[in-house]
Amino acid sequence: MKSLPKRFLLVIVSAVALTGARADDYNMIITTAEGSGAYNTTLANTSVENFDSLPAGANHNVAWSGVGNIDAVGVLNPNVYGGAPDANGTGATRYAVQSTSGSLGGVAKTTLTLNTPSSYFGLYWSAGDPANVLDFYNGNNLVAHFTTANLMNKLPSSYNGNPSSLYLGQDHNEKFGFINFMGSAGTSWNSIVFSNLGSSGFESDNWTSRVNGWNPTVDTLPGTPVELIQTSGGVQTTADVTKVTVNDGGISITAKDTTSGKVLAADFLAAAPAAPAPPMTACFAFAGVLLLQAFRRKTLA
Repeated sequence: MKSLPKRFLLVIVSAVALTGARADDYNMIITTAEGSGAYNTTLANTSVENFDSLPAGANHNVAWSGVGNIDAVGVLNPNVYGGAPDANGTGATRYAVQSTSGSLGGVAKTTLTLNTPSSYFGLYWSAGDPANVLDFYNGNNLVAHFTTANLMNKLPSSYNGNPSSLYLGQDHNEKFGFINFMGSAGTSWNSIVFSNLGSSGFESDNWTSRVNGWNPTVDTLPGTPVELIQTSGGVQTTADVTKVTVNDGGISITAKDTTSGKVLAADFLAAAPAAPAPPMTACFAFAGVLLLQAFRRKTLA
């Protein structure tokens, strides 16, 4: 159990200056939520780390076969705050946690370093509280910053409470859901940092990775779009998705800026499959994507 009750913190989530970000960055990530009660993504061809093979307590230098390395992570036995169901769907399993509390593993920050830059990540985010922080990096550049305030709290009340049969409906004031993070063309990350601002816990399970981002020509859109994150000139804008149209090349999105209230329109272009390319060719292609995205991003009156 968590050592202290959950505390509400004031978190600025829109128009956030991202320290370490280059001035020419233009990143776009859309998040989608699988249906309430889901513990896994509906996206195909992914790799999953479920922490079931790790002992409870602090674990260090954990290899995720074919994906990357986890520097340190707390692992807990299932309880009211976390643990996806077992293979039979009846019991629950171990899960990952970040917390300053020794009783919760004592690992306040976890860094997942990927073998290959990727444009998709997903996780079962359970018992979301205001101290949970999830950051995506490309090298030293912060691609996107997520908290419960700018993501989990946007889910409807059907996501409240633990959906597991063992703890059904318990912890009813917090959100439980599987979240997909999808980078647009030109947006990728090579490390993900999980942290928790205090002695509560950032509970999660079924970390899911895929090098290639979502591609509408071969993939069904996993879940329902929730948030649009855009980073330009080192500043992050967060917008609530209000309308989505899936087309052959990606998604046309209408969203409302959470700070200004302005309605934004953006084309989320599907990330191309990762493939070797000569250095200059790769640079020209990336520059073209940035220009195209900047052109298509606009503000509606």
